[in-house]
Amino acid sequence: MSIAIFLKNNLKNIPPGLGSLINIFPYDYRPGIGKEYRTRKRDITQFENSPIKEMHHFIYQKMKAIVEFAYTNIEFYKIYYKDNNFHPDQLQSFEDINKIPLTSKSMLNDYEIDKRSYPKKGRYIVNTGGSSGTPFGFYIEPSSMGHEWAHMHSIWSKLGFKISDFKFGFGGRSNINDFVDYDVVRNTFALDLYADYKDVSAKLKKILKRYEVKYLHGYPSSIYDFAVFCREQDNELRDMLSKQLVGAFMGSEFPHPHYREVIENVFGIDTVSWYGHTERCVLAYEKNEKYVYEPFQTYGYAEEVNSDGKNELVATSYYNQASPLIRYNTNDEISETTSEGCILQSFKMKGGRSGEFVIDRDGKKINLTGLIFGRHHELFNEAKYIQVKQIEPGVIEIHYVANALSADKAATLFDSNNVNMDISFVQRDEPARTVAGKVGLLIK
Repeated sequence: MSIAIFLKNNLKNIPPGLGSLINIFPYDYRPGIGKEYRTRKRDITQFENSPIKEMHHFIYQKMKAIVEFAYTNIEFYKIYYKDNNFHPDQLQSFEDINKIPLTSKSMLNDYEIDKRSYPKKGRYIVNTGGSSGTPFGFYIEPSSMGHEWAHMHSIWSKLGFKISDFKFGFGGRSNINDFVDYDVVRNTFALDLYADYKDVSAKLKKILKRYEVKYLHGYPSSIYDFAVFCREQDNELRDMLSKQLVGAFMGSEFPHPHYREVIENVFGIDTVSWYGHTERCVLAYEKNEKYVYEPFQTYGYAEEVNSDGKNELVATSYYNQASPLIRYNTNDEISETTSEGCILQSFKMKGGRSGEFVIDRDGKKINLTGLIFGRHHELFNEAKYIQVKQIEPGVIEIHYVANALSADKAATLFDSNNVNMDISFVQRDEPARTVAGKVGLLIK
């Protein structure tokens, strides 16, 4: 059993007062994760202060090790590499990494999970649909917890985070009791995103009177929803939060500028976002500039690869031997990249995350980030959410959440100039959410 599952099952009834004392104890020395956490924190610091030659050596050693392991122990890689005339012996230097054949979710899904995995002790299965909506299952090693926290804490420290700080969590859990649950492992009060915030508010005010909550953490769309509630329906809660909050950590979704601006303005805070996957191959964050993501090359090897005329992000998980993902094409298109010594230093997401587009009458893909946020829609003055549903090529519905706004009036507030599609408008009481509670631009 992994330490994460053990803690989840055995510490879930710890009260916040005791939890705050537990969370003073450094991660460096916590049972089951401390050694991994210390090692990764050291790697981050050393890598960032190393010359290019040493960075090359670090990446090469990690890539060589995982490739040799996969080739020796896993059926998929042995067959795939032989079919592509590749052998780990060809890896003699950093420059040889591009000889390793690329993989993809669709390619790996052609094999049963145990044909592309290794029976590591304590491994556990996870599943993701990702932005493409294609299911993909794989195993994770128990040691991943220390690895993840070391890098995430480095990101959050940009806003002054300490592990003893309380957070309000907006993560889409559906098993929350009485509107708010305290999670001692993450030192977070998790909110029920499916409940009416009018019901959640009273409990949050009690918490804020007793504990100092410094951060919001979760899906940008959900934090935005909460911020709008505070601004329009509960000024008391907004004022209490504004006095305590330091910042917001936004993950799992692209932080669209409209959502972000509202969050920062309502609470008077700064925000930081990061880019990552359930697959745990790549992690990048806004180190110096918003919407410019800088990857941790200590987390996994992140590359820019031209595929079918597009520059896409390819990544490798160094440490997951349970289900290795090597030169795995995320299919997320990136732009405005910078590199040093052939090492990817930064990138922007081209239109947010892949998968959120519609098709016009001519079969052209229209990116929804551009369609919704790249134009000046007066509809945003009236609607809290705008989402898009494709009915058929060239035909879409604009779903909006607003009070007393007819479809005819909504149409006049939406900039459809030069859009080669038939557009109709649908009013909703609530936005369409995924099972996890996310609010995407595209209703699938």
